[in-house]
Amino acid sequence: MTSFNHIFSEMPLVLFTILAQAFIGLSFVYAPAFFGGYKSLSNLKNFGLILGFAVLVSFVPSFFHLNDISHIFSVLNRLGVFYANNEWHIGWMNNEILFVSLVLVFGFLLYYKTTKWIFLLTLFCGILGLFFMSGAYGSMQESVPTWNFKITLLYFFSSALFLGSVVYYCFFQKSEKERKMSFFAGLIGIGLLSTSIVLQTLHVGQIWIMGLVNPFELLGNSYVWFISLSFFFLGLSISTWYLHNYLQEKFQNKFFAYFALLCAFVGVFTTRMLFYGLISTQIMQGHS
Repeated sequence: MTSFNHIFSEMPLVLFTILAQAFIGLSFVYAPAFFGGYKSLSNLKNFGLILGFAVLVSFVPSFFHLNDISHIFSVLNRLGVFYANNEWHIGWMNNEILFVSLVLVFGFLLYYKTTKWIFLLTLFCGILGLFFMSGAYGSMQESVPTWNFKITLLYFFSSALFLGSVVYYCFFQKSEKERKMSFFAGLIGIGLLSTSIVLQTLHVGQIWIMGLVNPFELLGNSYVWFISLSFFFLGLSISTWYLHNYLQEKFQNKFFAYFALLCAFVGVFTTRMLFYGLISTQIMQGHS
């Protein structure tokens, strides 16, 4: 069974979704810090510039997924909804690119015109970007039955919250309250992320390809290995993060924080490899 070989052709999208979710999630965690008075308009100005460049960087891997760079302009063809085959459809991927791009645009705009309203628009576009990103995959659940829209929605939003929280902790927190706030957000994120992984596993366990074979049988021990590795790194991340946060006096060095950040990305990366591995046509056709 070579289903996981498929992820290498999808690696640009793996990296794009992880990075985009992390930086959008960062804006979510920055919001309570700003509106709670921990960050000033001057801080928000600089954050906008950082967010704009960060989202721009997240787009870079996705360009390698295109066979022809000119295909990027096709996003304009099916924005919003479109009519095809005698019915209306939502342009999930096109809308995803639009709203993630707007996060980039509003991020840079925050630097030039720093207002609460522009920040709120940035957050709103981030929410819609993640929603349409989830739909770009979840909407294919009829042709890729191992994917499910609701589970994917939870998976992507929880990944964003968890990664965004640890990024905020490592690079943006300046006080004890901010440390606790970002860690608490990270706990919620990893809790929801773990829940989505369990739900995805239960969902895959109920799928029968061509009514004859379960994906677990085709995947062999691969699924167990990937799930185990993901939980190991996620657990290691939250554990070292806890050590650095609540034993701050003993661990002034940020090594534990950066190590937690690394483990968080590796953990989510492992789950994302599993997510893309489930699209293999070999699984769909029931071949071993």
